[in-house]
Amino acid sequence: MPRLSAAAALVVLIAAAFYMSIRSLERSPPVQPEYQGKPKKDSSSATLADSSTQPDPDFSGISRLEEKRSLIETAVRGFFQAASVNDKLAFARDVGRVRPLMQAYYTKKTLQTRTVAGLGSCVSIGEKGQRLGYIEALFTSGKPAKVIVEEGPDGRFRVDWESLVKYSEMEWADFLSRKPTSPTLFRVLVSRLPTTGSDRQVWLEISYPGNDKRLKAGLNPHDPAFQPLLEQLEMGDWKNVPLTLRLCYSEAKSNAESVLITGSEGKGWLILTDRRS
Repeated sequence: MPRLSAAAALVVLIAAAFYMSIRSLERSPPVQPEYQGKPKKDSSSATLADSSTQPDPDFSGISRLEEKRSLIETAVRGFFQAASVNDKLAFARDVGRVRPLMQAYYTKKTLQTRTVAGLGSCVSIGEKGQRLGYIEALFTSGKPAKVIVEEGPDGRFRVDWESLVKYSEMEWADFLSRKPTSPTLFRVLVSRLPTTGSDRQVWLEISYPGNDKRLKAGLNPHDPAFQPLLEQLEMGDWKNVPLTLRLCYSEAKSNAESVLITGSEGKGWLILTDRRS
């Protein structure tokens, strides 16, 4: 009897742990995988979607994803092997909005093509009302790339270009040197800084991937405007959380290490679109 009781208790504990893991999957925001703070977040950033349990308008993710690998590969292959901006736009997500961004971006940077050898891991993202997935693109040479793809109403798949290139409205080095006072969009990594018990603000450390220079910004945790941002930070354990923020310097420019957060857009490095209607 004692052994049976112990076994039953173990089963209950395992079931409880499994339930908490599933709940974590359901509430995790879409982010760019290669810049997540902790390895465990790779498994809690997405959840497999089943079309039998995801009726409209509450669907989330790409149903029967494995059956659609060939369609996804076609889109990923076309995106990476495109030799011009127009060709790449044919496989890009939210083309109406990113067209001018991409055109301006490639006047300063060289558009490089890569030959896709196939797909690695493909995981559906459990974001309500969105048909999104994390896809690993494998190339004939060089390291794989993780991209976010979206399944459109027409059944075609398109790659999110902005999150892949970490699109920002200004080079990070230029932002640091010019110190603009107008809000500027950046895709950055954010962590919480230690604070004293008397501090009424939440202090954050902001960094740009590949750059050692860190900035800090303070937030009022009781300001309703910043609640979505704080929720994303909490879900990311407040460490190296990918965010899309609008930043600027104050008029006084008294402290070159501090900036203002004037707003956040999307979730992670992804600008969401409403597909529920």
